[in-house]
Amino acid sequence: MQPSLVSGMRRLINTKLQPTRVKYVAPQDKIKMWRIVRGDEVFIHSGKEKGKTGVIKTVLRSVNSLLITDRNMVTKHIRPQPGDPTKATKIQLEAPIHVSNVSLIDPQTRQPVRTHYRSVVDPKSGKSERKRFVVGTELEIPKPKADIAKYKLDRVSSPKDTSPQLAREVTFIPDINVPPFPSKSILDELRNPHSKFH
Repeated sequence: MQPSLVSGMRRLINTKLQPTRVKYVAPQDKIKMWRIVRGDEVFIHSGKEKGKTGVIKTVLRSVNSLLITDRNMVTKHIRPQPGDPTKATKIQLEAPIHVSNVSLIDPQTRQPVRTHYRSVVDPKSGKSERKRFVVGTELEIPKPKADIAKYKLDRVSSPKDTSPQLAREVTFIPDINVPPFPSKSILDELRNPHSKFH
């Protein structure tokens, strides 16, 4: 077999084993200005989910694709784990959808629309801000606000954590009579033995 044919077959096999893998996108083909962000509601134009709507879960900027919650689901086979060799499972994952196959939904008419950015001056602060508008109209599509509470991680204490009492304890008191460097013997150990300054 020719080497190119063998490598092509390997690539095909890997693609089947890993259905969530997406094709490489050259740097010059990557989208510079994204009009879709996480949390937006979009309409799917093509593919097996054509005609459905969904909320953006993740934006994959490096490959010009999106993950939409509970859309374009694929089955992922999990190999048996070393701890339990008999346990092999299958899970459902969202596969990427190219950004060209979706459109933002107009919040008023609930129809897919095209959008563009426009600079708007805030009357209070006087600062210019870029906002999304439906093409040909004055209807603004605001970006969804991030749920800060959702991403806050509750602190869990572990045995390796330093106690607050030890962290507040003063272990160093600067003194003008004591040099900030360690003693000469320690410096000699750290210094390069082959240096001319040794």
